[in-house]
Amino acid sequence: MALSGVDLSRFDIVGESEADSRGRVALGRAGARPGRRYQIRIDSDGVVILVPVVSILEREMMVWENPRLAEQIRQGVDAAEAGNTVDLGDFARFADDPEDKA
Repeated sequence: MALSGVDLSRFDIVGESEADSRGRVALGRAGARPGRRYQIRIDSDGVVILVPVVSILEREMMVWENPRLAEQIRQGVDAAEAGNTVDLGDFARFADDPEDKA
């Protein structure tokens, strides 16, 4: 069966829930756990799909968007784990953001 172009046969029915006075719906039977985040999608028929997501800091997104940078970071971590490091001292004086100095 399809609804709004969504093939419902791909999904198991795990229960039924009713929205409370604040519009909240319990999802425990669907496997929702405290602290888990979801992207919420809704279509014109009111079909709601929850997609599990992991949020990251915006400034860390550049690593996901730049495979070359990600590879350089992996190489650096591998080198550090292998003990191939040189102590260059304290870099706190180069920090622009007060949060970076912590």
